[in-house]
Order: sequence, then C-alpha cells, then structure tokens
Amino acid sequence: MIKMEISTDKSGGRKTVEGNFSKEFYMGREELSDFLRKLADEIESGNELELKSDEWILPFKFRDKIEVEIDKDHDELEIELEFEKMEDKGSLTIG
Repeated sequence: MIKMEISTDKSGGRKTVEGNFSKEFYMGREELSDFLRKLADEIESGNELELKSDEWILPFKFRDKIEVEIDKDHDELEIELEFEKMEDKGSLTIG
C-alpha cells in the first residue's frame, strides 16, 4: 500500500482517525496532481487507502465500486469521489 502524505512533515505523534472526520484542503496544481496520482496508484493496488497529515492518519478499506459525481454550475466545477466502507463478511465455521 502506498502512503499518501498531505504534508511533508515527517514527525511522529499522529493520531489514527476513527469515526466521522471532515477536512477541506486547498492545493496548488502541482501538489494536487501529485496527490491524485498517488490516490490513483493506491486505488489500483487494492482496496485500502491511508491518508496522512502532520496530525493524523486516516486508514480506510473500501469496496470495489467507487461513486463519481460531477456537478457544474455557473462558477464552479465539483468532482466528488465516494468510497464506501468494505464490509467484513465474516466466516462460517462448523463444529
């Protein structure tokens, strides 16, 4: 699994995100292009993402199908990717 870094600070002490989380980022074209390439590599390599910032780590296992939504109004284009959580199917045993 490729680790996607949102910043370049390599310090420790990050907290793993559990439960709900929301954060908005603004990136320049070069930084965003790099982020999207790494995201594409992670999606292609399997069903697990791990996003990191200076303060947190956000691991997520997702299903094979990813929803892509494109919205355009007069002044804005929005492209949204929605990853649904992969459900543990558990196992069946006898005796």
